[in-house]
Amino acid sequence: MTFLNKVSAKYSLIQILLHWLIAALILAQYATSGAIVRMNQSHTLGHASGDWDDILHKLHMRVGLLVLVLMGGRLLLRLWQGTPSQIGNPELWTTKAARLAHWAFYGLVIAQGLTGAIASYFWFPIAIVHQTLFKLMLVMIAIHIAAAIWHHFKLGDATLTRMLKP
Repeated sequence: MTFLNKVSAKYSLIQILLHWLIAALILAQYATSGAIVRMNQSHTLGHASGDWDDILHKLHMRVGLLVLVLMGGRLLLRLWQGTPSQIGNPELWTTKAARLAHWAFYGLVIAQGLTGAIASYFWFPIAIVHQTLFKLMLVMIAIHIAAAIWHHFKLGDATLTRMLKP
């Protein structure tokens, strides 16, 4: 066991709730992101943006900051409480890849929030990095979901159910 891989008996209720809340908020971010593109296009053409896009843009920015704060809390909680040990042989490449993917997810979501905040409040050109990270996040989400389904239906292990009930 190392500091970054502290083992606990199971995920706590707060860890599970944060996982699903952040997932839902990221879905909301995806749903509201089109408003930002439309607003930028309108401003580039010298037109005023619509009121609804204005609302969605502000919602996107505020929810993004909330995701950043919640993800920081989730990271601290992970370091403090730990996570259940990986199912399977810890020496297998798949187990090592899963550990790396989880840490990459934490870094990606935090970097996404930071670049969004920087683009919104300080330096807009970093928005291209924010957009690129979001595309990478969509790939990571697809892999994450596929791995959960594979563990549940193909391997028949408890990987998925551990994140459904404390």
